[in-house]
Amino acid sequence: MYTALAPVTLKSGERVEFGVVAAPDADWSARLQKLLLHKDDIWQWQNTELLTTPVGIEPYFYILHRGGKPFANIMTAEYRGVGLFGHVWTDEADRGQGASSSIMAQQMEHFRSRGGKALYLGTGFDGVPYRMYAKLGFVGIEDGSGSMTWTPGPKAHFEADYFAKGPATVSPLDWTHWPTSSPLFASALPGVVRSSNLRLLGRTLTEGPFLPVIRDERKRRADGAAPRAIALAKDDNGAVVGFAMLEVHPAWPDAKQLDLWCHPDFWDRAPELIAPLGLATAGRTIAYGDAETPLRNRALKAAGFHAIGTLPKFVAADVMKKRLVDVIVYDHG
Repeated sequence: MYTALAPVTLKSGERVEFGVVAAPDADWSARLQKLLLHKDDIWQWQNTELLTTPVGIEPYFYILHRGGKPFANIMTAEYRGVGLFGHVWTDEADRGQGASSSIMAQQMEHFRSRGGKALYLGTGFDGVPYRMYAKLGFVGIEDGSGSMTWTPGPKAHFEADYFAKGPATVSPLDWTHWPTSSPLFASALPGVVRSSNLRLLGRTLTEGPFLPVIRDERKRRADGAAPRAIALAKDDNGAVVGFAMLEVHPAWPDAKQLDLWCHPDFWDRAPELIAPLGLATAGRTIAYGDAETPLRNRALKAAGFHAIGTLPKFVAADVMKKRLVDVIVYDHG
């Protein structure tokens, strides 16, 4: 559904139409897919899915257009007030006219008015877009990182409420986990090795890495195949508080690699995350832990893994690589 918002005057003095498309939307789908055709395959799949199919989240495409022909866009993909901010694009002929900043000013007000709790984005550290986002209240998640977050109040207050202990459900990774997993993976919670399969090491966003997995999981379900990626999400707000994934080891094709990571208050649910992955019949399986997550190391041992070695000072705990931590290698089967 398209909703008109206040028109925008570009730096040239031209007054253009501005509005938001709440997807899916059959009328605007083809035009927006064409506008964002420069994106890689996985992002084009994401746009097609969100614009054409109800997937359980709330996508908003904020657009500037002339008589229905869009030339600039910002998208948010949200679930229960928490979202990803991306697809910032202006056609080449209209760049330098303040299109993106004009969209973003109203987009952020629209997000706040809908009770938005948090937005996450990724960009280059300290570049022009980074500084534009910073002016509108986004803050880098750590020194030197291009990953940023916005919350209406202190982020610590948001995280305390979002991750508060409560009922949670295990299910195969799907669209509702896309916007709701970055708060966990971008947090300063204990654990550097968060997903070795997806190379999520230290504080980072799941926006890009989770998309191919979501696409694969949806195909697996359609084909009746067992899942390979599982999320634990809170029932009240959808917050992802645990993740497990079983994949062929990237170096050893006859072995598997298990990811397992949880919020500290939800490690007691680790067996439920592992159970759907069929670990008992997976054959030789390797998992990686680190010295900063003793609760994970305990959960792996309870699942039948045993430590076979330590890689000392092997992975950086921060973007600036100021601190290195030990990686513990576990074997199963």
